[in-house]
Amino acid sequence: MNTYFALFLIATCSALLLTPLIRRLCERFKLLDLPVAGRKTHSRAVPRLGGVALYLSCLIALSTLPLVDNLLTHALRQYTPQILVVLIPATLVLLLGIYDDLRGTNASVKFAVLGLIAVLFYAMGGRIEALSIPFVGSVVLPSTISFLVTVIWLVGIANAFNLIDGIDGLATGAALFSSLVILVVSFSREAPMMIVVAIVICGALAGFLRYNFNPASIFLGDSGALFIGFTLAALSVLGAQKATTAVAVAIPVLAFGLPVIDTAITMARRLVSGTPLFEGDNEHIHHMLLARGWSQRQVAIVLYAVCATFGLLAMLFTQTGTRSTGFVLFVVVVVVIMAVSHLRYHEVDELRAGVKRTVGDRRVRVANNIRVRRASRALAKATDLRQLIDAVSHLLESGEFAYACFQIGHPAGAEVNERAVRASEKQQPQAGLELRNGRIFWSWSRSALDAEDVVDSGSFWCLRLPLATANGKWGWMNLYRAFESDPLLIDMNYLSELFRRQLSEAGERILNGFDEETVDAGLAMTVGAGKSRV
Repeated sequence: MNTYFALFLIATCSALLLTPLIRRLCERFKLLDLPVAGRKTHSRAVPRLGGVALYLSCLIALSTLPLVDNLLTHALRQYTPQILVVLIPATLVLLLGIYDDLRGTNASVKFAVLGLIAVLFYAMGGRIEALSIPFVGSVVLPSTISFLVTVIWLVGIANAFNLIDGIDGLATGAALFSSLVILVVSFSREAPMMIVVAIVICGALAGFLRYNFNPASIFLGDSGALFIGFTLAALSVLGAQKATTAVAVAIPVLAFGLPVIDTAITMARRLVSGTPLFEGDNEHIHHMLLARGWSQRQVAIVLYAVCATFGLLAMLFTQTGTRSTGFVLFVVVVVVIMAVSHLRYHEVDELRAGVKRTVGDRRVRVANNIRVRRASRALAKATDLRQLIDAVSHLLESGEFAYACFQIGHPAGAEVNERAVRASEKQQPQAGLELRNGRIFWSWSRSALDAEDVVDSGSFWCLRLPLATANGKWGWMNLYRAFESDPLLIDMNYLSELFRRQLSEAGERILNGFDEETVDAGLAMTVGAGKSRV
């Protein structure tokens, strides 16, 4: 136990001493993270090679083991190959992160190189060969599936820590809680190699957090986030190789709870919104909390509490059987979904609205669409303005619109339109038709609204349907709806295509009928005049 404590102190002190040195070197050589992009949350240039300080602190602590001669160091000699299985790929990941911090690289190249390093880890013996899944039991993975699961896990967790490294101290603190979980689980399983590496990482992170917490004087950078994420993922793989219960899945997932959840939400959001999966944005969990007006410190502390909760649940599984594992994971998923729903993600709101449209509003929407179809069919049979108005009124009775009006007129002139209005008044005196500028005007309103209350209020939006056929333009129809109304439960394509077309054709057919009567009357007068002359 004294050796473990000494390793922790060496790693912590090394980080406390090396981090300021790395920071000064970065400042001297201008290796700074500049606040130029929209996703940055800092307002000044900050050194970003904190991963180098973490790596050197861990390396210094591990290098002291050969200088000690006791039972622990004797036991660790047989685990030297396993330490190299973790250390060699992790070093390559660090170099990749340093290159990205200094020169920059696109996401595709970064994922490809990380994948190759994960393949090296698999080839050196680090692999997930079996999974014990709640409610299913232990599943031995075929070699191909084992390879894919191992690579995806390593690359995914490494990038998960990189994704949450968006505010001061968050990724470092989350990694510290994850490493503490791995440390406690390693003690329960009496795995000395896992204990040594985990305790060294804990010490390095604790020392580095002194400079990385808000206001941070140095950042992890891609070098630190990728290195620590990959190393912890590799340790979880090696630890899971000895586990035969459902905790082989539950503990690693819960140990990396916050990074896993943030990454899963990010991928789901981008799939739903159709944006590129690897394109950065400012809608991670910490960004959404910042948008609520929280400070960086408040966000970090709250998310530390989330990490601690996940860590306690993970450690709980080391003391319980597999029966409760599935239930606890189910409860965790439900709680996470409820919490995420309050972060005001556009994608979540749209999915919720989609479910409501599909389940709750489906009956009303179908009924309204049927009403549009019936109104369109009635318009197709209309032979006078009274029938046309009845068909339009049937549509408006759905209650989706507050006010409506239309204006139609024959291109031949006001005389034809006047004849149509007079004929309609004889059939239905209360039709509400009137002549405006030589054209036929009709309006409808719900709740006794006046036209002035709607058109000039600025509280309504308007859908304008131009009435036209191949033979010319016949007018227009406006449909008004209040801005604060519930979602429109009617298919806009039915209105803009089917209903508009039938209304246009009905207006043309009806007014052309009155135009023919005018022509016939003119001809009759001409014939009568000729006979009188004879």
